[in-house]
Amino acid sequence: MLICWLTLALLGAGWRAADACSCAPAHPQTQFCNSDFVIVGRVQKMFKGNEYYNAYKLKIRNVFKSSPKAAVALKSSRILTPSQDSFCGVTLRPRETYVITGTVHQLQAHVNLCGLVSKWRDVTPRQRKGFRMLYKQGCTCKVHMTRRRTKSPNTCVTNFNECFESHGICLHDSKGKCRWTRAPALTRCFQSQRGNGTMT
Repeated sequence: MLICWLTLALLGAGWRAADACSCAPAHPQTQFCNSDFVIVGRVQKMFKGNEYYNAYKLKIRNVFKSSPKAAVALKSSRILTPSQDSFCGVTLRPRETYVITGTVHQLQAHVNLCGLVSKWRDVTPRQRKGFRMLYKQGCTCKVHMTRRRTKSPNTCVTNFNECFESHGICLHDSKGKCRWTRAPALTRCFQSQRGNGTMT
């Protein structure tokens, strides 16, 4: 079922290279809002599955988001991922801690490269704050990975600038318009880019 769903999703989405599969680019806030669950977990063991799935046993340390079905699926502390690279399977290292966004199918937790899988030690302080509380507050906003300007009051655009990915959180302002919130880390990132001549 997941393989069919992934195939249709990949055909209907934009494309970006991700090893042997392709996924639409997405901001961490979008990944958070579109997922059934968001967790931080330490990998304990990997289980070779069948021709479709492998499984990982996790020690779940934090649950930042969980739908009712996800709460049931995560009780086993096990997540499934496609066993074939062509279907965006992920590879997790034992004893490493990750932040993971995923979906639930038939009361089982699934993760793939089109979601967000990142080592927790590599997650920026601003992203951690987003995962803990602020991304949820911004789920009524839309983050578009584009350089085009938009007049939509419910949209923030990234200009494909990595500063927005690492430090940007899109929230409604006092007038109800979605804007990138001010943050020292975001300002420093822009200043660094200007100093290096990489500002877009």
